Amino acid sequence: MVRSLQIYSLHYSFIYILQSSFMVEKNKKEDVLFPIGIVAKMFGISVATLRLYESEGLIIPLKSKGRHRFYNNDDIKRIECIRSLIEEKGLNLTGIRMLLSTIPCWELKPCSEDDRKKCDAYFTSEIPCWMVENKGERCKNENCRDCPVYTQSAQCNNIKFILKKYWRSKPYDETI
Repeated sequence: MVRSLQIYSLHYSFIYILQSSFMVEKNKKEDVLFPIGIVAKMFGISVATLRLYESEGLIIPLKSKGRHRFYNNDDIKRIECIRSLIEEKGLNLTGIRMLLSTIPCWELKPCSEDDRKKCDAYFTSEIPCWMVENKGERCKNENCRDCPVYTQSAQCNNIKFILKKYWRSKPYDETI
């Protein structure tokens, strides 16, 4: 999927400088950060396509104080998954977004029944939980990029595992 990284290895020292000078938000890991242009080249897609993935809620890039987008290794895996779903499975962006919206966030990150009733993610099947406006108390002030619902859905095989684990374990009427 990802094009040869030989060309991009030259950029590691440049990217490290970017990391230290731009103060990227919430990058807790010691990951290499790739600017949006490099990531676009890695996948043979345009920068506009990556921005479209962001606006469709498929990915949440790191952003510098100057609003420059950066992607770490987990983001690269997520983009690989998105590209695979498009190229190999024939899904469109709406289909991928709806697939991600079926992940039962209240199971991966348990919350009270009262919290669920106040959260749009519990009732919608059109957008993933990290895109909803009205979040429950548990998620209201958290960074969705660090949430297990977002991080565990980064790889395609994890989505299938999550759905099997939580949706088959309960009768239909208990999941609503």
